[in-house]
Amino acid sequence: MFNTLIDTIQDSKKTIVNTFVTDKKFQAELIKLVDAQTEFAKGQVKTTLSIAEVLVKNAGDLVYPKKAA
Repeated sequence: MFNTLIDTIQDSKKTIVNTFVTDKKFQAELIKLVDAQTEFAKGQVKTTLSIAEVLVKNAGDLVYPKKAA
């Protein structure tokens, strides 16, 4: 879900670069930047979702501690 949103936004950036930047060398460098931003954003989402998943798995133990035998 989040990756689709990231791809949509980043593809829009690429379209803007391809439309308005006429220097091919500069255009290629900007596209590389957008690609790096895309990978970074996807990595951030993956990390955040992993942290949230662990938090949810462990939250039950905080709310309902296991009884000692």
